[in-house]
Amino acid sequence: MSNTRMSAATWAGIGTALSCGLIAAVGIAINAPLFALTLDDTGMTPTEVGFLMTFAGLAGLLCTPVVPWLMGRFPVKGILGGGLLASSAMFLLYPVTDNIWVWTAIRFGFSTSLTIIFVASEAWFLELAPAHLRGRLLGLYAATFAGGFGIGGFVIAQLGHQGPATPYAGAAIMALATLPLLLFKTPAATRPEGAEAKPSALLARLMIAPALFVPAFAMGAIETSAFNLFPLWVREVGFEDAAAGYLIAASGLGNILLQGPIGMLADRYGRTRTLLAVAVIGFIGPFMLMVAKSPTEAYAICFLWSGCVTGFYTLGLMGLAERFGKTELAGANAAYGGSYGVGQLIAPLAGGTLLQTLGPSGFLAGLAVMALTPICAIAVQHQAQRKS
Repeated sequence: MSNTRMSAATWAGIGTALSCGLIAAVGIAINAPLFALTLDDTGMTPTEVGFLMTFAGLAGLLCTPVVPWLMGRFPVKGILGGGLLASSAMFLLYPVTDNIWVWTAIRFGFSTSLTIIFVASEAWFLELAPAHLRGRLLGLYAATFAGGFGIGGFVIAQLGHQGPATPYAGAAIMALATLPLLLFKTPAATRPEGAEAKPSALLARLMIAPALFVPAFAMGAIETSAFNLFPLWVREVGFEDAAAGYLIAASGLGNILLQGPIGMLADRYGRTRTLLAVAVIGFIGPFMLMVAKSPTEAYAICFLWSGCVTGFYTLGLMGLAERFGKTELAGANAAYGGSYGVGQLIAPLAGGTLLQTLGPSGFLAGLAVMALTPICAIAVQHQAQRKS
């Protein structure tokens, strides 16, 4: 399909999917430091905070296999609208109570609704993106997604984590994001049928090409650890609380500006070579943070490091679109989201334990190790291909 033959409705669909990714990321970026700082204020240890954060990963892991089933039975715009309204309601529930376990349950529901938004919107986006523009458009998708992190980080840096202002702002943002779904005429997503609509489609896609899903695992592990535990890391190294929000905003800005170039490099030099390059930077970045002497230095480092780590997600989605057909994309993207959820599940507790037992440097070293997993997957895949 050429660029000139794409209809206005197709471009509207791409823009609508982008807007859902943007707003969902805003919600995560507000929710993560809000939750972490509030728990830390109660005197909980980083390990305990990390444990409670694993429930968000568990929610994503449990609901991801259901998304192809939902997409086989309901219009994608209805699924996305329901997810956005549910997320808005979760934000409104936060100020109602100060009970930690109720907050954890709300966080579980929040993660469930956001996972549905991400998996459904990404599958729709991958279907609409033409092959000759896929790397650039996926770079734009990841940049938009990352921009949401920057916006969310700025919101909580300005409004703080105490009081109802931040949850109310989050609720309003999520609710307003339903407007593009109502206003624009867009193509419908292809509905999975038969085996492709079953939760088992996730495992089937995963077994076909397991190496394609490792970047999502790495991204889920690093992103969840960093965005949830950076607020505690900021306090450990002696920065002000507001630095946590600005650190997330700086990371988001790097993600916005670097995903386009990463996508173009992948179109030109190949996905695998580009993935190796960003993984090397993903490994080096945390060690640079260890020697940062000021918040400004930390912002600059996270700008580059986070932008490259987010490239894992961009390049992984590119691999999915290359490998699977339209009817397989919902299951493949559910498997991709499930891989991301596994990273979400195991990383916060591991990161919190490292922060508590080994201090800030141990936590950062853990982030560096996580960035090596895509390189290991590529090496194993190449070795298997040589033997076959």
